[in-house]
Amino acid sequence: MVRSGRWCASGCPSGAQYQIEIGVFAATAVLMGTLGVLEAAGHQVALHLAAFTFMVPMGISQAAAIRVGQAVGRGDMDAVRRAASAALWFGIVVMAAFAGLFLTLPDPLAHLWTDKIAVVAIAITLIPIAGVFQVFDGAQVVCIGILRGTGDTRTPVLTAIGGFWLIGFPVGWWLGLERGWGPAGLWWGLVAGLATVAVALGWRVRRRLDQDLTRIVVDRPVSPAPPTHRTSVSSEA
Repeated sequence: MVRSGRWCASGCPSGAQYQIEIGVFAATAVLMGTLGVLEAAGHQVALHLAAFTFMVPMGISQAAAIRVGQAVGRGDMDAVRRAASAALWFGIVVMAAFAGLFLTLPDPLAHLWTDKIAVVAIAITLIPIAGVFQVFDGAQVVCIGILRGTGDTRTPVLTAIGGFWLIGFPVGWWLGLERGWGPAGLWWGLVAGLATVAVALGWRVRRRLDQDLTRIVVDRPVSPAPPTHRTSVSSEA
């Protein structure tokens, strides 16, 4: 029962963070639909491209959570910082490369998804904006993995609520619907949300590693783990 409670305490916030982030993109798609069918189609083209490249930092994030978590468990603070730094810089560099492609080749990228001129015309205005948030998107998801490796799953939830729903979505609504920027305005709202989340999580990662890590390592369980037999490993797998 105690172990289940610990799993829930760490797993539920992670699930909530995903739902909050997915929710703001879903809500943006709904707003995009109110602007017209072509706008919604162009939005989906740009979003699919962004989601495709997002898989790379997502994998880096998961690797960072494992490497950082292992180092925390060993009490090796230098290894924690090395793993966190390597993951973050790798994610930023990769997404910067994708950003360059989005900014310079929006038309060829849009034609990978559709040959409808009207849809492409809208998509090529959104793909460069997706390029702007590539680095922010990569940085925030890698920071989430680093924080999870240190046992912090609550901060990503709070930053997602504040960044996406209190800043990003209102900004997108205001620019896209109130100011008449249309699809581009909604996407600039996403940029604002992702940038806010990335900066907040980056600050938290630095603070976590510089100030809180000693306590994390000292407070790790010191009792020996129960013996693991081949049969139990097989059954758990």
